Amino acid sequence: MSTRWTPPEPRQLSDWRASMIDHLGTMAAKRTMREAIHAGHCTILPTVPGMSATPGSIGAELLLRSEAQRLLNADLYFATPDMTALTLAAARTTPTERVSVDRPPSPTGLILFSEPIGGYEQDAAQSLAGTLAYRPGASARVTTPIVAASWSPWSPQSVTLDRGNVQWLYRSGGKMGRIPEDFRGLWVTFYSPRGLFSGLAPDTPVGNMADGSVMTAAHIDARRSSDGPVLAWDNEMIMREGGTFEDPQPDTNAAWAIAVYTAWQLMAQRTTGQWTDVEEIPRARSCVKRDARQGITGSSAVRVVHVHSARRPSPQAAQEDARASTGRREPQWSCRWPVRPYRRNTCLNPSAHADDSCTHEDRIVPGHIKGPEGAPLRASKTVHLWDRQPS
Repeated sequence: MSTRWTPPEPRQLSDWRASMIDHLGTMAAKRTMREAIHAGHCTILPTVPGMSATPGSIGAELLLRSEAQRLLNADLYFATPDMTALTLAAARTTPTERVSVDRPPSPTGLILFSEPIGGYEQDAAQSLAGTLAYRPGASARVTTPIVAASWSPWSPQSVTLDRGNVQWLYRSGGKMGRIPEDFRGLWVTFYSPRGLFSGLAPDTPVGNMADGSVMTAAHIDARRSSDGPVLAWDNEMIMREGGTFEDPQPDTNAAWAIAVYTAWQLMAQRTTGQWTDVEEIPRARSCVKRDARQGITGSSAVRVVHVHSARRPSPQAAQEDARASTGRREPQWSCRWPVRPYRRNTCLNPSAHADDSCTHEDRIVPGHIKGPEGAPLRASKTVHLWDRQPS
């Protein structure tokens, strides 16, 4: 079995969304979310003071319910390999504009990337510490790629219960605090592929089965391949309206959020150089009716996001980069983007600049390349030596 993340055909994303929604209401999804909460593998945790259920059970129910609603309302986007590489090239620098809930291409959405926008390494055996499945001495290091993200506007009042007021906590850097009631911003959920082969030898010990026998990498892979949809919830984060971005730590949801925000910026930029083309793939009429029966209100069509034809790298450059990609971490763009794009902080109303009442946003420009519009982006490795004055 391959260890690479291989994206689907774009039109399949609609079916994937439907299966993800169905899965979020299952006991298997609730069990997995409870385990993630108890292991500390979540950034945002909803609680309801006074309820007798465990924090993990309450949090799992509310997080899954919120994510299901997000997917029901989502418009669908598919980023091609070139678009993913461009996004990551531009995301090497942190956005300078303040977070805006109007920045996404639609209020609620789901975007799937053809290459991972990040990933993290984890010892699967050690992550079971504190549970009955933990096996002392076992070690099984695997890399989990992040390949998709959903989003929507969010505030603490977005989720309500008849049985009590929901309080929202955040975890960051080993600390926990309460999210203020007046918070307004964007919620982003990150997804990894379910059933992606671990890459470990099948007989690698990972933990203990319920009967005390050894749980191996083969058991984990078999379970993930058959348990649920192709994409699985991995983590989430919230971005405050008007907040600023900081330089992120690698392999964190902050780094992945910058990549997603950069993709939104590239999709929106029109006035100073268009970066993307969008192709819409309609869904079959029978499938649209099935989506309606499921309660899906977001678009059933898939918007495929390409790099604009005037800025697209050559097929040969893309093939060279693809061959170098592991399919488990961010792709390299040594051929596609030899001079990476950079950000220019642009004042949108200079007349108000003097009294500091103006607004700014990022404009992403193609490095220091000069030349006619539409010319291919190239970087020469040849050095020309002039040893005499040209005539």
